[in-house]
Amino acid sequence: MDDKKFIEINKNGWNNLIKANKPFSNTILPEYGPFLKRNENDMNIMKNIKGAKVLDLGCGEGESLEYLYNKGAAEIWGIDISEEQINRAKKRFPQFKDNFIVSPMEYEINVPNNYFDYIISIFSIGYTSNLENTLKNANKYLNENGSLIISWTHPFYYCLDIVNDIVIINKSYFSEKEEIITKGPDKVNLAQKNLMISTVINIASESGFYLDKLYEEETIIKDDVNGYISNFWKKEKTLNCPSTIIFKFNKKH
Repeated sequence: MDDKKFIEINKNGWNNLIKANKPFSNTILPEYGPFLKRNENDMNIMKNIKGAKVLDLGCGEGESLEYLYNKGAAEIWGIDISEEQINRAKKRFPQFKDNFIVSPMEYEINVPNNYFDYIISIFSIGYTSNLENTLKNANKYLNENGSLIISWTHPFYYCLDIVNDIVIINKSYFSEKEEIITKGPDKVNLAQKNLMISTVINIASESGFYLDKLYEEETIIKDDVNGYISNFWKKEKTLNCPSTIIFKFNKKH
């Protein structure tokens, strides 16, 4: 699948998902991922959020940015592929409405360079068609002391399935091929990539970052994600595998 088709699927998919106004598994700060015992209130990954300028890649309706704004962030910006989500984010933050931009995160956009203290991507990075372009853009946007924080499904979690109540490995960890998934009760199609941990770290390094911290958090054993029952997120899987991986990258000087 070429990048253009990948982007088109996600643009249409997210717009349709949001228009339906039906529940779906969704991760927003302070949560970094489904079932985690700790969240940002406990982990304090963004230690200097007061007065900070923050950009969210895949900002959705701005919920994570709202959390950070309430924690003291001074300026917030958001990028999302979905017009529906950006419109809702603008309504959430009328004072920052010009800071919300409809765009794939892999496209360079007109935001200030060398400007942001934090760039976040909370369960959105797997929806980029081109991780290298996305991380190179993030490096341009961050100031010299800035941090990039990414949370996404733990890549080994993708390899697990449940058959007859037994957890099995049904997919190779080494497979990074894009795939079509479905989300929400209407089974909306989205395109995503499952990238190995080494791939993310190495591409980040090539894009001007170094890994400051890597988190693989313990989970709470339950069946729902914020009240939504998912066929993908299952407590049996999280008994021995984290649901989420969190990267904190800093800019190389």
